[in-house]
Amino acid sequence: MLKKVWGWLRRPSPLAWSAIFIFGVAFALVSLGGVHTALKSTSSNKFCVSCHEMGTPYEEYAQTVHFQNTSGVRASCTDCHVPAEGWPYLEAKIRASKDLYHHLLGTIDTPEKYEEHRLSMANTVWERMQENDSLTCRSCHTFDAMTLATQKEEARMRHMEAQQTGGTCIDCHKGIAHKLPDMSQSFARAFDALREDAAEADLGEHAYTLDTLPFFLEQGGEQAAGQLLPATQLEILQRESDWLHAKVSGWRQEGAESIIYGAPGQRILTAVMAKPTVEKATVGEAQVLPDTGQTWIPVSLDIWLPKENLAPNIEPVWSYARQIYNDDCSSCHVAHMPDHFLANQWIGQLKAKERFTQLTKEQNRLVLKFLQYHAKDAPSGVAAR
Repeated sequence: MLKKVWGWLRRPSPLAWSAIFIFGVAFALVSLGGVHTALKSTSSNKFCVSCHEMGTPYEEYAQTVHFQNTSGVRASCTDCHVPAEGWPYLEAKIRASKDLYHHLLGTIDTPEKYEEHRLSMANTVWERMQENDSLTCRSCHTFDAMTLATQKEEARMRHMEAQQTGGTCIDCHKGIAHKLPDMSQSFARAFDALREDAAEADLGEHAYTLDTLPFFLEQGGEQAAGQLLPATQLEILQRESDWLHAKVSGWRQEGAESIIYGAPGQRILTAVMAKPTVEKATVGEAQVLPDTGQTWIPVSLDIWLPKENLAPNIEPVWSYARQIYNDDCSSCHVAHMPDHFLANQWIGQLKAKERFTQLTKEQNRLVLKFLQYHAKDAPSGVAAR
């Protein structure tokens, strides 16, 4: 019998070939049908929450507009996390197999473990959506289908900006379906990367402070003569070992001589001088602003400071500030565009939001500076742009 089977396999007849072909097609169809059924069965909300650790994100999702809304249209878990078709669909399914591994491992099987991994899980999803241009979002939401004229002004401006600059949904809509993680770790890592890049770069004619820094009136000074605020532009005059001799310039208001602002009439904090330092500053011709009657005086001061926490150009600093502003503020609402308010109005706006923010005092100072230098009445100049 075995010899007959082996002979048949070695020299199959046309009928045998037909049988093999038909069997192969049938097997392929059954296999594909089984795979399709398996893939579809793993795309329901019921399947997604069958693992108890998914109860936490499901409860958060159930409180959002994607779950319950006036139109009665519900976005399922896979609508947001799995592309609708093609290779991106298969890739997402294959990638999701790791979830079974972590389920068996118990990686996030308690609320405490879930919170511990919330930031890394969120970053993974956000990075993927950045890379694929928020593909799953666009299966329902597209610029072509939007009636921008009926949107609120801030949303309309944001969407127009995104169309022009290539922005994607996840830039502004983090936390749309789940509780945002504690972003402070992510913000700190981004700042460390900014500081490391700045430390490796060579300073040119100008430098920009990354955070609040003390300054001195002589090289190697021990008694600080004042403080420089984040994103302050310095003109480099001299380099001596690990110290820089620089000039800081700006404006001061009559009656507030110890503070240097970024522009007349605009309270953009540049530097704060100790009382004995005020007399060392060089002042120019006073100007009276016709709208307010206030007297503003141009001022500059030669200073010394250690060569650290300084960037050679402002753009990476603004990029970091823009990132943490959008990430932090979009947890409650669409973050206002910087030119939505005047420079002085931004002070009160951020002050009112302090109790809701995840930003540190230093990060708040930098974000405020960024918003003021990009406000509706933003001052012109190198530091601003």
